[in-house]
Amino acid sequence: MAALVMALAVSSCSEPIADLREVDTFAQAKPVWAEGRETEKNLTLHFREQFNSYFASTAYVKLTASCDYRLKVNGEFVAHGPSVAAHDFYRIDCYDIKPYLKFGTNIVALEVAGYNDDNYYLLNQPSFLQAEVEVNGKVVAATGKDFTAYDLKQRRQDVREFSFQRPYIEHYVLDPAYEEWAVKKDWAESEPVKLAEQETKQLLSRHVPYPDYTVHQAEQIADNLYSFKCNSSGFLGIQLQVAEPTSLRLGFDEILSGERVNPGRMGCYAYITYELQPGTYTLESFEPYTMKFMEVYVDKGSCQVERVYMRDYCGSDVKRATFQCDNEETNELFEAARETHRQNAVDIFMDCPSRERAGWLCDSYFSSRVAFDFSGHTRIEKNFLENFLLPKAFKHIDKGMLPMCYPSDHPNQNHIPNWAMWFVLELEEYLHRSGDRELVDRAKTRVYELVDYFKPFLNEDGLLEKLSRWVFVEWSAANSLVQDVNYPSNMLYAKMLEVIGRLYDDQALTQQAAQVRKAIVEQSYDGEFFVDNAVRGKGGKLEVTRNRTETCQYYAFYLGTATPQSHPELWAKMMNEFGPVRQTSKAYPEIHPSNAFIGNYLRMELLSSEGRSKQILEENQSYYLPMARQTGTLWENMTTSASCNHGFAAHMARVLYRDVLGVYDISPTEKKVTLRFTDCGLKHCKGSIPVGNESVDVEWTMQDGQMDVSLKLPQGYTYEHTSPGLSSCTITTKND
Repeated sequence: MAALVMALAVSSCSEPIADLREVDTFAQAKPVWAEGRETEKNLTLHFREQFNSYFASTAYVKLTASCDYRLKVNGEFVAHGPSVAAHDFYRIDCYDIKPYLKFGTNIVALEVAGYNDDNYYLLNQPSFLQAEVEVNGKVVAATGKDFTAYDLKQRRQDVREFSFQRPYIEHYVLDPAYEEWAVKKDWAESEPVKLAEQETKQLLSRHVPYPDYTVHQAEQIADNLYSFKCNSSGFLGIQLQVAEPTSLRLGFDEILSGERVNPGRMGCYAYITYELQPGTYTLESFEPYTMKFMEVYVDKGSCQVERVYMRDYCGSDVKRATFQCDNEETNELFEAARETHRQNAVDIFMDCPSRERAGWLCDSYFSSRVAFDFSGHTRIEKNFLENFLLPKAFKHIDKGMLPMCYPSDHPNQNHIPNWAMWFVLELEEYLHRSGDRELVDRAKTRVYELVDYFKPFLNEDGLLEKLSRWVFVEWSAANSLVQDVNYPSNMLYAKMLEVIGRLYDDQALTQQAAQVRKAIVEQSYDGEFFVDNAVRGKGGKLEVTRNRTETCQYYAFYLGTATPQSHPELWAKMMNEFGPVRQTSKAYPEIHPSNAFIGNYLRMELLSSEGRSKQILEENQSYYLPMARQTGTLWENMTTSASCNHGFAAHMARVLYRDVLGVYDISPTEKKVTLRFTDCGLKHCKGSIPVGNESVDVEWTMQDGQMDVSLKLPQGYTYEHTSPGLSSCTITTKND
C-alpha cells in the first residue's frame, strides 16, 4: 500500500505543508455506484460503514468521487470535496480522522452527489465513490467490499439548476430522524441499493492544502433577515424548531436590493428549500455558496430560527501574510483582498465562489500572483495549469484551442480565443515563481497547438482577423468593438508569441511578435490614441474605425505594443488624465472608459511601472474602498451589477506589497528579493510575505524624504534595491 507521507517539495518554492499527505492510489478500494444509475441526473447516495477502534495511533479516510461529497465521522463534519481535476482524472483526498474517533464503534458516513450535468464547476462524468478507511496502517473498510449505500430520497432530484454555470439547487424533504443513518449504530431502516464496480479511474494526488472550515455566526438585522460580518463563502447552516409541517426557503445574496435579499440578482436561483416535519433541526447546505445576507421565507407552516451560521469553505494558506500601514483605509483594502482571495482559492483559482466557481484563464494570471504572495508556494497554480495539460483533447471546442475556463463542460462549443493566450503569459510567470521547468516542458505541445490554431486567422498583414466564438476584451464598450481585426486581441497575440519565443527559444516566433506589433502600430495608432478595431468594407478593403477605448490603450502599453518612449504623449495622457479623475474632469468623452476587469487592473500595472505609488493609493481608494466597506470583498465590476467577490480583484494585495511595502519581486529560483522604495505618502508600513516555510519581512518609516528600512530575508537569499525619488534610503538587515 502506498505510504501516507508528508508532501515533498515539488519546486524550489513549494515547501512541505504540515497537514498535507500526498496519496495517489488506494490499497483496496474500488470505484462503485448504484448499479445502472451512474449517469442518472442529480442522484444523491448515502454511504456508511461502521468499524471498531480501541487504540488508534493513526486513522485516515482516503477518498475521491466524480462530484461532491460530504464526509462525517460519528456525526461530526470532517470535510467536503473532492479537489477538482481534468476530465477522466480524479484527485485523492486524505483526511486524518483520529480526532473524531471514539473508543469502540465508529461510523464513517458519506453523502455523495452524482449530478451528471454540464456546467463550469463540476464535470459531467459518470458518478462513483472510491473510499477506504485505514487505522493503524491497516485498511478496515473499503468501497467494493464494505460500505453500504442508500437512496434516502432526502434531496429532491426534479429541480432546476442553481445557475447556467452550476448544477442543481438543493431541495430537501426531511423529518427529525434525517441524520440517524449517519450516527446510529447498526442502522438499517432503509433498503440498501445494489452497488456495482465502475471502470478503473486515473488517480492523482490532491497536492493543494485542505480548506479552512471555520464556523462563524450571522446576526439578525430584521424580521427573517440575517447578515454576516462580510461576504462569506461556504456551507450555510440554520438551527430551528419546527412546530408543524413547514416549507421554507433560505434565499441569499452578497448585497441587499433595497432592504431585502434578491436571490435572482445574478441570474441564479439562490435558494435552499426545506420541507420539514415537526421537530428540531440543525441543517447545513451540501454545496458551498456565497452571501453576506440571508432571508428566511416561510411558505407554509411555522418555525422558530435559533441560529444562522456559515461553515467556511475557503483557502487555508493565507494567514501568514501580513500588511499594515499608518493609513487604515489602505489596511482595509488589503484585508478585503485577502478575504477575496481565500474565498476564491480552494483547489483552483476561481472567478467567483457564487454563481460559477469556475477556473477562468486571464483571471488566473492575476490570482496566481496573489496566491504566491499569500502562501509562499505555487501548489494551487500547479494544479490549475496541470488540469489544462492532462486531457488528450477537449471535447466540444476546436482542436488546438484551450477552454476559457476549466475544469468545465462546454457543449455549446463556446470559447474565448484570446483568453487562451493568457495561459501562455501565466506559464512564464509560473516558471519564475516555481522553477518548475518540467511542467513548462509538458505544456510545449499544447502551447504549439495553440499557435497552430491561430494560423488560419492571420490576414495579409499578419494580424488575426475574424476570430471565432467569443472575442472578449473586458466588460465595457471594448467588448462590442471586436470586429473584424481587434487590435487589443492582436496586442495580446504578439505578447503570447514573444513569451513562447523566450520559453522555448523560438526565434521565428520572436520575430513574428515584432512584425505583429509593427502592423498594429501602423494601422491602429491614429496619432493620438490606439483604435480598437478595423472592419472589412464592401469592397473587401480593411478600414480602420474611429472606435477608441481606454482599455485598448492599456493593452498597448502593458503588452509591449507601445512604450513610454515610443508614444510619450499618449503615455502622459494615460498617466495623468485617465483613471478615476475622468469621472469629474469629463476629459476625452469619446474614449470609452474601462471597467474593473481588466482595464483598471492593467492601469495599476502601468502606474507601478513608473513608480507612481502615491497615485496608485489614491486611485485605489477611490475605486475600491467603497467595495471593501460594503461587502468586505472586491468586485467583478465597478458596480454591484455582477459578482461582488471576484478572485482576480485580490490582485490588490500584490499592488500593495509591491508599490507600498516595496517588495517588487521575489525570485525563489535565484534566491533574490528585489526591493523598490518610493514616496507613497505614508509614514510607516510593515509586512511579511511567505516564501516556503520562511518569509520576507519588511518594515519602514519615512520622514522628510528619508526612508529607514528593516529587512529580514529567508536563509540564503540576497537582495537588491532602488529608491527612486527618495533623498536617502537606509536598509538594515536582521537575518539570524
